[in-house]
Amino acid sequence: MRVLCTAVPGSGLFLPTVPLVWALLAAGHEVLLLNNGDGARAAAGAGLPVVDPLPERDLWAEFVAAVAGMIKDGQMTKAGVARKPDRGGFAWFGEQMIDGMLPVARAFRPDLVITTAEQAAGRLLAADLGVPLVEQGIRLGWAGLDEHVVSSRREAAEYLEPTRRRLGLPDVPVNPVASIDVRPPSMGGLATDTQFLMRYVPYNESRVVPAWVTQPPTRPRVCVTLGSVLPALGGVGALKAVLADLSTMDVEVLLALGDIDISELEPLPANVHALGWMPLGALMPTCATIVHHGGSATVATPLVHGVPQVSLPKFADQPMNAKLMADRGVGLTVSEPEEVAAALAQVLEQPKFRDTAAEVRDEIAAQPSPAEVVGRLAELV
Repeated sequence: MRVLCTAVPGSGLFLPTVPLVWALLAAGHEVLLLNNGDGARAAAGAGLPVVDPLPERDLWAEFVAAVAGMIKDGQMTKAGVARKPDRGGFAWFGEQMIDGMLPVARAFRPDLVITTAEQAAGRLLAADLGVPLVEQGIRLGWAGLDEHVVSSRREAAEYLEPTRRRLGLPDVPVNPVASIDVRPPSMGGLATDTQFLMRYVPYNESRVVPAWVTQPPTRPRVCVTLGSVLPALGGVGALKAVLADLSTMDVEVLLALGDIDISELEPLPANVHALGWMPLGALMPTCATIVHHGGSATVATPLVHGVPQVSLPKFADQPMNAKLMADRGVGLTVSEPEEVAAALAQVLEQPKFRDTAAEVRDEIAAQPSPAEVVGRLAELV
């Protein structure tokens, strides 16, 4: 089977797709990825065959810069979310990439196209090639035929309709022939004939992990992270007060903020270790809890390891992910940095959070592996 895979180049929107591609390759299938900029480089770093259809541009950097400009200009909703451009959202990536994608896809001649909901160009590619389209869910908030993702597909299809007509591509139904849902059932995951449950397997790129991080700590170890987007938007300063509060607690803090300048947080408290960009999956086995921004992959990774959480969500789907986590009883969500330390103390002291996190961990482990899902995909072809 020949499989063409694509996603939006943002790390949180692409990296969760990597384990399924590994499973396809391990099963002997031929796979090609289409991605751009850092997304393409991350795919190559993961050992995957990848083509950048627009190598002269970095679309994710352009997108983040546009969002940062909107925030600076005060173009925010009452909910604190940057307003979308008049034409755009994530469908913009498909519009920009499709002309470069088509010739590569036609030459590759896949039997199946796998895309994420955010990368709407996948629908156009499948239509042009006349092959089944499978949508790979990467979020905790929605998947499959959930109302939000169905309406998002329709909006993306409408956005790309002028592009489809310009390229003379055939039209196809908005919904894919099948979808993959990585949510545990107790948090919305649903298995049907066309919606395949799959175990979430964390992947946050590879780095050399310091040996001491793998060793059991002498006091509770707390990971603090803000993902990849928030630091790029200048959202690191809020952590200064958080770290100051955590310095008064008997904990060890692992600060994972990526490869960015953290000088505004210095001097760091004595109990804080700055690790730069580090795969969360490598940190979780020795952590008692994690403090984060509520990104989907950042919530899902500690769920896999049974680690309780404290979330300080800001925008996009972060509040939804944080609420799902808190409603399940795995941790707490707060609205202000000053509330983090008290919530963290509560999560560390009350066994119910650890017990519930362990329940969800076992639930995720019981879901079908990516290797099992590959067999379902082959049946579609």
